[in-house]
Amino acid sequence: MITKEREWNLLNSPIYNMSMCSLENFHTCFLSWLGNNYKHEFLEILTGVHYIDKVEIKVDTQVNYGKNNILDMIVTVKNGDNTEYIVIENKLKSFTTKEQLKRYQECFVDKNTKFILLSLAPKFELPKGWGYLNYSELAEKMKGKFSYKNDYDKYIIEDYISVITKITKAFPKTSSQKYDFYENNKLDEIGLKDIYVKWRTSEFANYIKQKFNRTDWDIGFSFHNKKGTIDIVKNFSEYGFNIGIQIENNQYRYFMNILWSDTSDKTNKQREIIATQIVVNDYWFRNTMNPRKTRIYENFCGYAPGFIYRYFYIDKYFGEYNLSDISYENIVEQIEKDIKHLDENQHEIIRIIEENL
Repeated sequence: MITKEREWNLLNSPIYNMSMCSLENFHTCFLSWLGNNYKHEFLEILTGVHYIDKVEIKVDTQVNYGKNNILDMIVTVKNGDNTEYIVIENKLKSFTTKEQLKRYQECFVDKNTKFILLSLAPKFELPKGWGYLNYSELAEKMKGKFSYKNDYDKYIIEDYISVITKITKAFPKTSSQKYDFYENNKLDEIGLKDIYVKWRTSEFANYIKQKFNRTDWDIGFSFHNKKGTIDIVKNFSEYGFNIGIQIENNQYRYFMNILWSDTSDKTNKQREIIATQIVVNDYWFRNTMNPRKTRIYENFCGYAPGFIYRYFYIDKYFGEYNLSDISYENIVEQIEKDIKHLDENQHEIIRIIEENL
């Protein structure tokens, strides 16, 4: 039995170490076990409602529901002829979108359904009909809740409570709105930096969206190789390219995506000729450096098919020692300047593209 917090170390917990093999799925499966073995306690934790003993309760995970929807967890509560569903979307090590949550709701139209987002990240604006439960709140709600069936169950549930309590204490509760989310912190030590970077990347992308009222620009974000990427894109598909700004880790990138299907060396050389003419005339790729290494181009970075870019380092450009000294607003002001500059020069860029077709 765990008796004192100071005697307990997260890295020594069997629950924590088992969870790291498949973090999000582990927690979903553990909560499913909890729900199927301690049904009424589990539902009261989730909903605040104490269900009568005669109801039938079943917890299922990874349920295919509707077209291309895999739901993390569904609790089915049957009371005579009445059926209630509780849909739980578990996002411990990833970050959901409003679009994904709305898609799940569409599967349960005209059904008595509660929707709960269980997340490590702080609450954001959810679609109407979704409730939010933070893992920190989950840990608090679980304490002292169970009439344990045996000592083993008591040990692993107490260990689980301790694990998520420790994890949530390490996870920042608020955002500084500084570009500081790649700096080392306690989350590196416990393997949860990914979700923090995803949350902050999403937050920053939404911050940029709120600052702009330009329907001709698309703003999105993605996550790969432990880095968040924000794309701010203007589409010129009628001329065979799009152009924009990409922010990833410490790089602020100016890019063009020349949408030719041919990726041969000859065609890539033609792409570089176009990009060189644009940078020589200061139409785009401003304040950037020649890359030290490149796989496709001589003086630009890039990857197939046709994505070509150059960048500057964000901290050096703003004259700061640490990224944490740079605010979201600092970067947004730079984006605004660059968008204005492109507005002034886009016709010249189109002319260069057309001359090199």
